[in-house]
Amino acid sequence: MSTEDISKKHFIVRILEVHQVFVQGDEFAGGYAKTVSLSDGTTRTVELTPMMRDGLPVVEIKGVGALSYMGTVNSSKSCGRLLVQVAGYDAVRAEWHEHVQARSGSRVLPPDTSLISIPEFIPPGFVQGVEILNDNTTTMKFVADLLSAHLGLSAQDSIETMLSIHKRGGALIPTASSEDAQRIAAEMTAEAAKHGYPLVCRAVSIGQ
Repeated sequence: MSTEDISKKHFIVRILEVHQVFVQGDEFAGGYAKTVSLSDGTTRTVELTPMMRDGLPVVEIKGVGALSYMGTVNSSKSCGRLLVQVAGYDAVRAEWHEHVQARSGSRVLPPDTSLISIPEFIPPGFVQGVEILNDNTTTMKFVADLLSAHLGLSAQDSIETMLSIHKRGGALIPTASSEDAQRIAAEMTAEAAKHGYPLVCRAVSIGQ
C-alpha cells in the first residue's frame, strides 16, 4: 500500500465546457475550487481534493452532481456539461521542458564533458583556448555579451558562436596563449557566477 502524502503533491487542472475553456493550466496542491459560469447562465463550483482511496491516489470531484473520483496521472472526467482534466505537475513540467528543448534544437551536455576529447568539436589548427558548455539557465544574450567582452568577437560572430554553443552543446574558442585562456575563462566564470548563472567555462589545450 502506498504511503505517499498526496496532499502535498502538485497538479495541473483544466476545466472546459463544450465551447469554452474556463481554466487552462492552474497549478494546485492540497485542494482546488473554481466557480465558473456556464453558457446556459448557471454557475457551478468545482472542488478538487487529492486523497488516498482504497490505497490508490485519486482526486475527489465535488460540485458537478454526484461525488466522483479520477486518477492523478493525465486523467479526464466528464461531469455533465463540464470536462475536468488533471495531470501531475512534475509530469507536465518534464513534458513541456522536452517540448521546448526539441523546438529550440538545444543540446545540453554533462558539466564534466571534455570537448577537447571529441574530434567534432575541435576547430582546425586549435592548440589552446576556452571551452564553453551550454546549460538550461544561462541566457543566450548573456553568453553573446561575454563572448564579445572577453574574447573580442564582433557582434555577429558572438551571436553565431552563441547559437553554435546552444545547438551543439558547447564550443572550443581558440586564444593566443594558454595564459590568455586561463585569464579569460576565469573572468567569464566569475562574471557568470556574479549574475547567478552556472556557465561552464574552462581553459583547455591540446595534449593536456
